[in-house]
Amino acid sequence: MKKILIIGSDGNLAKCIIDEIKSLNFKLFKISRKEIDFNSSTSKLLLNRLLKKIEPNIIINCVGVFKNNDFDFESMFKLNTKISWDLIDHYRLNRKKKIKIILVGSSAYNKPRKNYILYVASKSALNSIVKSSKDLFLKSKIELEIINPPAMKSKMRDQFYKSNKIKKKKRKEINPMIIARKIINKF
Repeated sequence: MKKILIIGSDGNLAKCIIDEIKSLNFKLFKISRKEIDFNSSTSKLLLNRLLKKIEPNIIINCVGVFKNNDFDFESMFKLNTKISWDLIDHYRLNRKKKIKIILVGSSAYNKPRKNYILYVASKSALNSIVKSSKDLFLKSKIELEIINPPAMKSKMRDQFYKSNKIKKKKRKEINPMIIARKIINKF
């Protein structure tokens, strides 16, 4: 039975993924903030321990934060970029096992956004890391994918617009279940 690890399991997208894969033949493991605080200095060590213990076949990183320009720079990059780098770095050093890693980016990674500059910068950095890492893993058993979904309907987005008193653009937000199914189709 294949083992799947969902990181950021309390978010809207992760919950949709979990609901969709319950009927599939996977052993499911979840990491939420309760298990690992990815803002802490020990997060990489804890993540590496869990990866060695679980030995997943598929990892989906759904951790992310969507905040305005007042949010802490370091926290933004730790949550939106560093976790993915920690996964890549772990498998860069441990290439023997076949694994598929799916990371969740953002369609805003290559567009200017004056109200959330650091968010866009962190997602842009994530895309650069993935692009370079794909070259690194070319002749290995490690598959790396990034999904850059459009704006999704989520509590995180609702809170962002409400707390910043910014009017949402009339553009329709996509149901996270649609993105969950696209992710699942990757494996």
